Amino acid sequence: MKLEILSEKENKPLARKEITFKVDHAGAKTPSRADIRNKIVAQFDADPAAVVVRALDTKYGIGLTEGSACIYSNPDDMKRTELEYIVKRNESKKKKEEREE
Repeated sequence: MKLEILSEKENKPLARKEITFKVDHAGAKTPSRADIRNKIVAQFDADPAAVVVRALDTKYGIGLTEGSACIYSNPDDMKRTELEYIVKRNESKKKKEEREE
C-alpha cells in the first residue's frame, strides 16, 4: 500500500490541515480506514486521536483509492468541528467496544 499526498492545505480558523490523497493497492484488498489513518499519522507525525479520514472513493478494478482527511491540532478541536458520525467512523474498534459496554 503506497500513500501519495495530492494536496495539502492549512486551515487556521479550524485548527486543521486538510489533505487529499491517493492510495495505490494494486493486487491487494482495499485498505481499511484505520490502515490509511495509521499511514497518515506516520507520514505527518500526528496524534492518532486528532486525525479523521473524511472520505474514501475506491476505483473498481484498478486498485486505487482516493480520499480526503483532516489532521487537527488536538482531539478537542476535532470533536468540536467534525460531525458525530464521522468521529465515530474513525474510532478504533477497541474504543467502540468500550463505549458500548
